[in-house]
Amino acid sequence: MAWLHGNDPVQLLSKNVVLYDLAQIRGTSALLRRIPENLGGVYAWYRRFELEPSARHDPEAFVNSILDEICKAHCAPRETRLPPSHRIMLQSETSFSKGDALKELAADPSFRQLLFMLLENSLLFQQPLYIGKATNLHSRIQSHLREGGILRERLTAAGHNINRCKLLLIHTSHSISSLAPEDADEKEEFDNQGSEDCEFPEFASERLVEDILSRLFIPSFTLRYG
Repeated sequence: MAWLHGNDPVQLLSKNVVLYDLAQIRGTSALLRRIPENLGGVYAWYRRFELEPSARHDPEAFVNSILDEICKAHCAPRETRLPPSHRIMLQSETSFSKGDALKELAADPSFRQLLFMLLENSLLFQQPLYIGKATNLHSRIQSHLREGGILRERLTAAGHNINRCKLLLIHTSHSISSLAPEDADEKEEFDNQGSEDCEFPEFASERLVEDILSRLFIPSFTLRYG
């Protein structure tokens, strides 16, 4: 698997599967130019771990960077009504009781190098931030990246910058977006309740695929499946 140690802005992992490192791509327009406008498929957003450059050689900077990453919110908060007169909210909170051990081992360059290597290859075992399916990947990603976009705001609130994430695209079909209503945008993706009797059958297919993949891989910033 040659891509494990790849560090290119755009990597072709296999036929129809492309990985984008947004931290190495200059802006939304530059990314969108690399995404064909007529393809549908599945996409997933992943966290990109970025430690301070000095952390490779400075144990204190290394420890601070690791602790900063650990303390970021790992999932979106959940809120619901608790009848008859209350609401409850669940928020992520990560505790870490091995700070002293981390400080001690951080003095060892081989330990720092090991963690750098693992984080650089974290797509192998990390939970996706978000999974979706779209009849037009170009349009959907554009919606996610626009200022005020729902996913952008959700990630920002948790301390994650969508412009520094990694994006995996799997092209599965040619887009038939000309049939889609103009308001089939990001808001519907996040807020729709889904319907088997949808006027556009491909939308029902999208929602079913998203539902299945979300239940299998538990993306941490998806609030509702289906």
